[in-house]
Amino acid sequence: MLKNPDAFVGREEELRFIESQMTGPQPTSVNIVGKHKIGKSSLLWRFYQKNRDLSRHADRRYAVIYLSFQDGECQTENSFYQAVALELSKVRVIQAKPSLVTAFSAANWERSTFAKAIRLCEQQNILPVLCIDKFEALFQDSYREQFEEGFYDNLHSLINNSAMMLVLVSIEPIDFYRQQYKLTSSFFNVGSECLLQEFSEAEAEALVTLPRSGGPALTEKNQQLALHWGERHPVRLQLAAKYLWEAQQNRKDVKWAKQKFQDQVRAVLQLQARPKRPQKLWHSVRWLVWDVPLWAGNLTKNFGLKFDEIFTWLIGLIVIIVLIMFCRGIISGDIVSDFFKKLLCNSLGGLLGKWCEG
Repeated sequence: MLKNPDAFVGREEELRFIESQMTGPQPTSVNIVGKHKIGKSSLLWRFYQKNRDLSRHADRRYAVIYLSFQDGECQTENSFYQAVALELSKVRVIQAKPSLVTAFSAANWERSTFAKAIRLCEQQNILPVLCIDKFEALFQDSYREQFEEGFYDNLHSLINNSAMMLVLVSIEPIDFYRQQYKLTSSFFNVGSECLLQEFSEAEAEALVTLPRSGGPALTEKNQQLALHWGERHPVRLQLAAKYLWEAQQNRKDVKWAKQKFQDQVRAVLQLQARPKRPQKLWHSVRWLVWDVPLWAGNLTKNFGLKFDEIFTWLIGLIVIIVLIMFCRGIISGDIVSDFFKKLLCNSLGGLLGKWCEG
């Protein structure tokens, strides 16, 4: 996760969208969704950075905080409420209200305590905005035992009454988890989705030309290489730029940088190296083109045909082709019947006698 604002590039459209959901007449929670390592956490942190000191917009004040379910202090429902209260107590608009300072200084936190404190903020015209990272952690076995459906219903009640707003980060849309774990809370139907994808070309170029002051760290040639290797993926671009820069500094060649880049991409993005040979495809083709015709040919051989293996294979292949053409409607049933009659009579004519003569 990028915490340095000088290293953050792009995502302006996404930031404007989230801010519009917060500052509009009806605050709407947002679910930031995207695949692994696409920049979701960095976007959430940047939104938090930009808005944590935003005290007033129109007639409403905001208390923006950041939490992650990957951190140890949010592993139970009550500890989550306590962590939220601690962060909110640090916000200036909360500190300016003695009644809120008292409310968020409670010794024990549970569902009702949390709801009461948030509604007190609403009375003071303050909107708590909870930026919550790694929301999918809640659906791990250890968390699901701690966070019952009542937890989600409580959040839904506060969101639905505009007393609070959530900006959640997850790999899948939160409704995916509702379906997967058969949850019924209306919480999962509330809010807007912000789908995070790869950089635009302009954003990718902005990244490889960092830093902004003092000129780019990479040479123009290496900028182009980074763009080519990175394929507009934020992490790939960062890794490409990192190793090309190290190559520049240590007088290493491009081959060295590319190998380092590829090794790290596989580790960070958890990619598997491509097999040198598509084994599965090869076995499928061999089964279809060789094994199946050979099996079909052996069936005819068992009826009396005396061919070596290659001729057996050819006969089997012809049998399969005729059957496929019949199933596809290319040839009629009469043709198929005549074909198999000739095939059987050539091999078993002595046994079939008059049937073959008819």
